[in-house]
Formats: sequence, C-alpha cells, structure tokens
Amino acid sequence: MDNWSVRFNNIGLKRGSRVVLNGVDIQLSNAELVLMTGQNGSGKSTLLKILAGLLKPEQAYISLSPHNGQQLEHNWSRMRRVLRQRVCYLHQQPYLFHGSVFDNVAYGLKRKGLSGEQIKQQVSRMLEEFSLQDLINRDCRELSGGEKQRVAIVRSWITQPDIILLDEPFSNMDKESRRKCYTLINHLCRDNIALVLTSHDPLSGELDFTQHIHLYQGKITHKTPNIKSK
Repeated sequence: MDNWSVRFNNIGLKRGSRVVLNGVDIQLSNAELVLMTGQNGSGKSTLLKILAGLLKPEQAYISLSPHNGQQLEHNWSRMRRVLRQRVCYLHQQPYLFHGSVFDNVAYGLKRKGLSGEQIKQQVSRMLEEFSLQDLINRDCRELSGGEKQRVAIVRSWITQPDIILLDEPFSNMDKESRRKCYTLINHLCRDNIALVLTSHDPLSGELDFTQHIHLYQGKITHKTPNIKSK
C-alpha cells in the first residue's frame, strides 16, 4: 500500500453558545496508532464523528495526500463521501447485525461482489488469525462485550479501510478480553491502517501508540509523538 496522510486543520463546532471543538488540528498517516484522551465532555467522540464524516463541523480544512486539500464548509458533500469511503467508525457499544459472526464479518465482502467461496475463505482466515474461529456460527446476541468488539473490528478491517476510529473500545472489558483486543489493534496498525482510539486511561495496556493527543474543553492541550505504552 502506498504511503498516504490526511490532515484536518482548524476544526470548529458549537452547540448553541457552547464551544465543543475550537481550532483542532490532527494529522493521520498509514500505520499510525493515535491515543486520544480527555474527560467526558472534552469533545473526543464529537471529533471522531467529524473525522468519520458523520458530523459536519462549522469550519474545517481537510488535505488528503497525495490529493489536493478541500475546504469542508464549502464542499461538505464531496468530502463526506471521501471520508465515508476511507474511514470506519466503531461506537463504544458496537452494533452487530442479527445473525451469526460469519454473517457479520462477511457483510462488507458481499457488498463488494465477491463470490461465496472467496467470502468463506477470507472470513475463515481472518477469524482463525485472531482466535475467533470457534465463534464463526455463534449468534451475535450470545457474544460477550469483548467478543462483540473484536468481531466488529475484524468486520471493519476485512473491508480494508484507510482509517478505523474506536470510541472507548475497552469499556467494561475484563483483563483477558483487553489483551486479545490489544493484539488485534496492534496487528491492524502493522497492516498499514491508521487507528485512532479514545480512552480515559492515558496508558491503555500494551498498545504501540505513535501519538498521544489530549483534549480539554474542545482544544488539544498537548501532543506527544512516538510513545509506547507499557
């Protein structure tokens, strides 16, 4: 995969008189893992939704390398389509369709028009790689919170997005579920995908972070590049 980057500058958003985001700058590149911390109400989830193209900011500038930059407020429809094509956003409580784990992971591949045999091979390979093969025929309503999160991540990954956004992915997970999720996320980063995850915990286990961003009252108060949590 070729090197690429996406840069957002001067993101701003208000709700009534309250400033939610104020002059936020963030750049993402392939194979980058960004930790975003901040208290409740600091703007973390709002920023993720803007990066995913799910929420329109009042102002922002986006530059896609090697493509030309675009002013979002003047061309939101176009840039929203670009972001939705490149980015997968996973909520804290991931939504899985009714049906089996296989059906959920295969969903994106079916939309791409792959044959039944191709879909079966890819889904089986991905689930086996991350020790989820025993769940392949399990009804998703029977999964634990950690299992649902891992299935949702694999479902996103198999469609080959450029960026995956994870909103508080480790909430209510036990230690073993977190460990398995850390392994999966580190693997995604090595697969040239950029990941951004939010957390209240500044040190989230054994994740190989390349950047730490802290939000406070809608502003980035500090950035720490090239960190690794222990």
